[in-house]
Amino acid sequence: RSWLEPDSYDFSFSGLKSAVLAVINQTKMKGEVLNRGALARGFQSSVIHVLVEKALRAVREQGARQLLLCGGVAANKGLRAALTARCEAEGVPLLIPPLALCTDNAAMIGAAAHLKWKSGEFTPLDMKAEPGLSLENWAVRH
Repeated sequence: RSWLEPDSYDFSFSGLKSAVLAVINQTKMKGEVLNRGALARGFQSSVIHVLVEKALRAVREQGARQLLLCGGVAANKGLRAALTARCEAEGVPLLIPPLALCTDNAAMIGAAAHLKWKSGEFTPLDMKAEPGLSLENWAVRH
């Protein structure tokens, strides 16, 4: 499980990815056949467990009245089911958009870039990454 600091709400895949690689390498060294399905289920189970626990802890500690699951991760059916069950058990209203609206930001950024490209607006190759860039300020001008 990727808990990081006990009081943190952060989540990191680094330790979990290292653990998966260790299992793969150990299996190869022993000459055993890797059960990919079990490995994938274990990975997903670990991620879901930590995300659900941290989300509910954040709800309690921050005094939230409801929880929203959104973004690309909200398309994960296992996470949707686990969070739904846990929120029902704890009496926390959970909002989850329909699957069709649970997209990854990469698609949105790609669509915005395509519009820029079509309008002939280009950025120099030496630009600096701005993770907090507002798409409103970056909009296509007609």
